Amino acid sequence: MVPESAEVTSVSTTSALIHTGLLSVGLSNLFWKGSELNSNDPERLLLLAMGLFCIAIPFQGLYILLSRMIREYPNPVLVPSSVLLLASRCEVVSYACGITGFCLMLVRTSNILAITLISSAILVIVMARSALSVPAR
Repeated sequence: MVPESAEVTSVSTTSALIHTGLLSVGLSNLFWKGSELNSNDPERLLLLAMGLFCIAIPFQGLYILLSRMIREYPNPVLVPSSVLLLASRCEVVSYACGITGFCLMLVRTSNILAITLISSAILVIVMARSALSVPAR
């Protein structure tokens, strides 16, 4: 079998690597921060962040498997649309829950980090909106 060009596989490989990193962050936070939970009165923000990691982990795992399966097709056109749709939905859920959980961990750490994170998130949204409003050439 002839290896595919780097251009064809780089996007899906990069996305799978990002999801693997998010999976690692989620699992490590669950094990590391899980020991900090007080069973009598758990901290709600920590519990919410860990709950988001718990939601994200199965979706990240399924996305990684689907991404690998999609790369094994000899022609991207042959991939069933239902598989692509499922992979896309898994990606959105895992990104949303994983990154939000990670952000809540940062917010929980420090008010300065929370302000910095929220400010940069607003800046990114404004930049994305302004880039999307520019007419295509």
